[in-house]
Amino acid sequence: MNNLINKKINSSLRSLIFLFPLTLFIYLFFSDFGNFGNLFFLTKKLYYEISFGLFLISIGYLMRYYRWRIIINSFGFYPSAKTESKLWLASYAFTATPGKIGELVRCFFIKKVFNVPLNYSFIAIIFERLFDLIAVLIYLFCFLLNNEKTLILPVGKSLILGVIIFMLLIFLIRFKYYKKLINYVDNIKFNFLNKFFKFRDLRRLNNFNNILKINILLKITFLSIISWGLEGISFLLLLHKLSFDISFFESTFIHTTAGLIGALTMLPGGLGSTEAITVYILKNQSIPIDYGIPITSIIRLMTLWYISFLGIVSLFFIQKEVFKDAQ
Repeated sequence: MNNLINKKINSSLRSLIFLFPLTLFIYLFFSDFGNFGNLFFLTKKLYYEISFGLFLISIGYLMRYYRWRIIINSFGFYPSAKTESKLWLASYAFTATPGKIGELVRCFFIKKVFNVPLNYSFIAIIFERLFDLIAVLIYLFCFLLNNEKTLILPVGKSLILGVIIFMLLIFLIRFKYYKKLINYVDNIKFNFLNKFFKFRDLRRLNNFNNILKINILLKITFLSIISWGLEGISFLLLLHKLSFDISFFESTFIHTTAGLIGALTMLPGGLGSTEAITVYILKNQSIPIDYGIPITSIIRLMTLWYISFLGIVSLFFIQKEVFKDAQ
């Protein structure tokens, strides 16, 4: 089992090591169009903004680790943070995988080192992704409420609020079907490491109700919103340095929404789709393509590839510990 997973990890890493220079070449190639949009030119001009942005993004990932600790602790597991933090970071070596599913290797890591059952760590990662989605949706609503025009049609604030209220009313009217919905969700099966889990089985985990406590949910939601907001601020700093008039909600909405759609395409790291969507939205915000392409490349290097690099470094240092019993 150890040998099989070790081989899969090494195979994935070799693919990522090949993928990064290829992606960088593509970034450089497309960014070379235009007189002032060259990637090297902008990187030099935005040196301080990039440095401070990386600091903010790092703080954001510390918050995400704290969020992970809250979730896993709520199940009654308290692994040593000194080692477990390295395992957590090492799982980000596989961020540039389709839908980030490579991060599920974290379940194996903490099972191997701390004997945390796979179903607990698996549902913990599900909760992480769920609250990432919630944070993105919150920024989406904030963007819509602060902009008279959406990306598709002019929609007034009152109309947006009306739609939200209408959806809530429909939900309340159809509340009698709530139990049917729960039963349907309960029967959903998850295939993970050749094991099948039903959502009903996951809800029966020890201490599962702890994570549903309002104070825990509020903490997780707050950490998710702030961590993604720090990435939005990093993007905002780059755009403001180039004198583009854009708000915090706009920059965060663009960055998070493009990332979400890119992940849904199930392409490795959302490569191509995330960049294309970001450039498209920036163009609709009156930011020229010859700036949109390189600035998108920079924020992607600061987020996706920065954390992937840190994950690979962490994996290099802890791999012997994880696979010390492998034959």
